[in-house]
Amino acid sequence: MRAVAVAALAAAGLASLVALTGCDAPATGCRIDLECHAGEACVVGVCRTIVTGGGPSDGGAGAPDLSGGAPDLLQPIPDGFTADAPVGCGFNGDGVITRAEAPFAVGLGGIFAVPPPSTTVTVTTRPTASGWDFSAPVAGERRLFSQLLAPTGTWWAADFPSATYAERIDDANALLGVYRVTNDALELLGVVSETDGLQRTKLTYATPIPVLKFPLREGASWTAESSVSGLANGFAFVATESYVFTVDKRGTTKVPLGQFDTLRLRFDYRQTYGFYVTTRITYIHLAECYGAVARIRSTDGETNGDFTEASEYRRLATP
Repeated sequence: MRAVAVAALAAAGLASLVALTGCDAPATGCRIDLECHAGEACVVGVCRTIVTGGGPSDGGAGAPDLSGGAPDLLQPIPDGFTADAPVGCGFNGDGVITRAEAPFAVGLGGIFAVPPPSTTVTVTTRPTASGWDFSAPVAGERRLFSQLLAPTGTWWAADFPSATYAERIDDANALLGVYRVTNDALELLGVVSETDGLQRTKLTYATPIPVLKFPLREGASWTAESSVSGLANGFAFVATESYVFTVDKRGTTKVPLGQFDTLRLRFDYRQTYGFYVTTRITYIHLAECYGAVARIRSTDGETNGDFTEASEYRRLATP
């Protein structure tokens, strides 16, 4: 049943949260938004037109116009945290990702290389002496622009009043993960469909899932467990989910955009839905300021941390 897998995708969705503007990009071009023309933002080293009315790049959900300084991004969100400005991120390459080195702001985005939908990819998750190399192209891969979307004005906004942003997590089913940013964590609040209707999805976690806890450093670990309930594809749904998060390694990760000093976040996921149990392992390679540069998710039922078959294989890429 498709609904069983819906909630799990949101935790994996954090990988594409921040291919951030304002950092030292390995590609030539811009470094901060101020180096671009009015109406453009610096996205992984390239000035790109800001989407204000919705369109193919954001699945129809509009992003705010950042060209005027984005005053709305500086207003406190309901829990009192002030969202980041969309420019600037200093990093020192010390192998520790602090909250200041992981800004989140509506409208930011990145371009990722992804394989064709509903396919698996043969991967090597075990690092070599030089780290991980995910730079080689995959047959039939495409470029996907992933962007952080504002909750304001959405059909589900009233149900998640403390949400900071949402992000598309499942291209095939047009689903969004709803997230809240605090001073020391990134929390998953729920999963929603992009549009309302009879087949809508709106799932809420009884206890938010802390998918990132700052500072992130090698050896850090935490667990989370919560019930998730609501509607999935228009049907009533309730399940229990548990997560084990571990920052298990530091190394060099090569992706189509370039080479990054990263921390690898592993999370082991288990969902119990009636008599059905779903498990999987996901690796997220995180770099200071850029956020997730690679996300690799196993097939369901995988128990080997060195798995070689991936159901998702997303890497930060050039336009």
